[in-house]
Amino acid sequence: MQSNVFDKLLYYLSHEGELSWEKFKGAIDRLTTNQSRPEYSSIYLNPLARLGHLDFDPMKLSRVIIAHAALVETAIKDRYVLVGSRTPDFLMNLKKCVSDIGVNFEVTSERYAPTTIVLGELTENSFAEVESLGIHISLAFSAKLSSVLPSPKYTHFPQSEAGFSDSFSKFNLDTLKYDKMDSNLPRSDGLYEIPQYGPDIYILKFGTSQRRVPRDWGEWLTLSLFGRKTGLISYKKKSQTWRVRRDLHVPLIVERCATLCSGHPPKLIGNFVCYSDVPVGVAYRLAKSLYQDWEVI
Repeated sequence: MQSNVFDKLLYYLSHEGELSWEKFKGAIDRLTTNQSRPEYSSIYLNPLARLGHLDFDPMKLSRVIIAHAALVETAIKDRYVLVGSRTPDFLMNLKKCVSDIGVNFEVTSERYAPTTIVLGELTENSFAEVESLGIHISLAFSAKLSSVLPSPKYTHFPQSEAGFSDSFSKFNLDTLKYDKMDSNLPRSDGLYEIPQYGPDIYILKFGTSQRRVPRDWGEWLTLSLFGRKTGLISYKKKSQTWRVRRDLHVPLIVERCATLCSGHPPKLIGNFVCYSDVPVGVAYRLAKSLYQDWEVI
């Protein structure tokens, strides 16, 4: 099995179990020769997290934790994707185990994600054999998760007394980008990005309330509060493709639900990030969790 940098990073994290954010970045430095990365999180952290391999707290990016090995049932019949902790030896043992009991073991190389490993033709007996290796079996994962997706209100996030630095930006509801602001002008309602050493801080100002929010939920909350609820998310019913405007950040739990419908990372097509094999019911609940109106094309 040919490994890429995402596989190697996943192997290392599986060995360590948990890494500080600084050690996680250090591991990337050792595994890559590209020193011009604009953001560690968007290039390496998010692709691993949305596939269920690891977890982190976006509000306090201090550590990265590997998930336990799990076999997740996708929305495609008889298709189970392996997520979480793995090492080369672990994969070798799994492959030998499933080949001995007649289970299909499919490997797909990915460019911007770890190798996708899919099992098929599983029986009740083979489930038990897989579980004996310490692998949790998660049935109907996306369907179950979609039914409990959060839709937090901005008041659910903590009040913030954080001051604004001389350099900050405001989320533009039309362009979906962050515009540099004049620090001498009064601050109107909206989502603000405040740069600092480490992850930037995001403040949502609405009326007399000022809340510190993660960037992903903050963007969708802001769009909802100011009435932009269409044209950002759509669903192609014929191909079962859930699409989100590429400029926006999808909250991790929502993106994981969409991604693990197929077990493959989403694709960038035009101005949209596209998630495949998403059932219509799941797609509806994904859109509603982000406060968006349902749009089928």
